[in-house]
Amino acid sequence: MLFIKLFNLKNIILLVCGFVVFFKSAVSYFIDYEEVSHQITVNHPGEKAPVQATLIQILGKNRTTIGYKMDVVSVICLEQVCKVIPVTIYWDAVGNYQKYDIEKGQTLEKYEADVFAPEDYTKLHRILSDKQSPFKEVLLSEVLTVVVPGQDDVDAVSGATALKLDEKDTVPGAALTCYTLWHWVNGGLIPIIKDITGKTASYKQLLQFLNEESRPYFEVALKELARRQHYETSLVNLIISKSLMYKKDSNPTLDFFENGPKQVFQSALYELFVLGDKSQRIAVLQSFKNTSHHLNSLYLERLSEALSQTVSFQEISIFLQLIEENNVNSEAVNEALKPFLETDFLIARRVYWYLNTQLNLNKALRDEVQAFRLKYANKL
Repeated sequence: MLFIKLFNLKNIILLVCGFVVFFKSAVSYFIDYEEVSHQITVNHPGEKAPVQATLIQILGKNRTTIGYKMDVVSVICLEQVCKVIPVTIYWDAVGNYQKYDIEKGQTLEKYEADVFAPEDYTKLHRILSDKQSPFKEVLLSEVLTVVVPGQDDVDAVSGATALKLDEKDTVPGAALTCYTLWHWVNGGLIPIIKDITGKTASYKQLLQFLNEESRPYFEVALKELARRQHYETSLVNLIISKSLMYKKDSNPTLDFFENGPKQVFQSALYELFVLGDKSQRIAVLQSFKNTSHHLNSLYLERLSEALSQTVSFQEISIFLQLIEENNVNSEAVNEALKPFLETDFLIARRVYWYLNTQLNLNKALRDEVQAFRLKYANKL
């Protein structure tokens, strides 16, 4: 009987231990994270010199960056008369502001030692979340300009300052606090955060970034993949496809290809030029003008043949500047430009002035140029 009791006790102990291990493992799966400290130097427009600070990177499962946090001062006070308390700010992995925290028992203050009301904390969060807040353009000197007591033009919104802001854009009496924290949240830390996220990501994670429904993740991935010199064909095709979806700003994509091999640069930009919209075509042409890669005549001839008849004046103008700067003297380019003599007059006139300088025009094209000159003599 004693043996049986001991055996059962042993099983119970093993069962309990197994449950504890399983429970700890399950909890770890959901809440396990690691904090990595980074000593950084960052500029804040309210500080006279760069600030040395500690930025905490928060890593989750598979060492994926979850976000960042940093302790900052609540207010930059050059007169030493403000109550300064630490504020912890949180961002996601690409520098989007998430929230702020202050220590329990601490309060933020307004002008003349008035304290924040509960609704002021909510309003401050909304102000910090607005990347286009008026504080983006405000100078510290404007915030620190004090209204002389007795003046009629007292600023009830910003407290002691002469700064004029709508009440919706600031916490009344706390413009300096709003200014200080807004620039910590939305200023020089953002590119630092993006850079750390990119450099600490695995190749697999960078590929996931490319497929995120978020432009900042896409840009972080492009910058880091270029730094690591990843220009595999499948990756290039994916980036071209994604870039054609992002029509507003092509510069990160063009920078990625600019840093790659010449052959990849030329083939990728040609495809973006052919398949992109007007803004993308203009961005590609500007990239050609600024590139360190040499563009030979054959490539530029091929590009001229891809010019659409719906091309804008700006596109034609940049293209012709490109041709002129590269000293291209090509019959193929001239022939590709010929149809534009019969399109929009501004475009036609720009093409005419270019063709009129070419010495190798064939007879048919010379006749076309001469006919254009006679037809629009009073407009040239």
